[in-house]
Amino acid sequence: ESNERVNLPYTVAAPRPRPELEARMLELVNGERIAAGLRPLAVDPELLQVARQHSTDMFARGYFAHVTPEGHDPFERMREANVRFLTAGENLALAPTLQIAHTGLMNSPGHRANILQRDFGRVGIGIMDGGIHGIMVTQDFRN
Repeated sequence: ESNERVNLPYTVAAPRPRPELEARMLELVNGERIAAGLRPLAVDPELLQVARQHSTDMFARGYFAHVTPEGHDPFERMREANVRFLTAGENLALAPTLQIAHTGLMNSPGHRANILQRDFGRVGIGIMDGGIHGIMVTQDFRN
């Protein structure tokens, strides 16, 4: 997990949820896991809400980071939503297309490790569409 923060030069007040892209990204993630001999991840409705909320918040407040401006990391955000976990992780992407986002995550060792983490069994993928600013992707994982 990185504590790096990027301040975006714009905000998106009302990004649109893209459930069809979330479903497609789940297929891509599970394809990678199956190819690596791992079990596919199940959709987690609680994590989905946490992930969508974070993607929305990053667009609304013009930042890109695992930690909110108030200092809440992914694990605190999960606990605040009453999501229980033994192990958890988060991937973020901001990209013009879903394929570019997925390829970027798989080409990054830390993000790839989350996608291929044996201990993770559930995922929430929250994708918000920022129009000309692209799509904001949050992948939240737990055991």
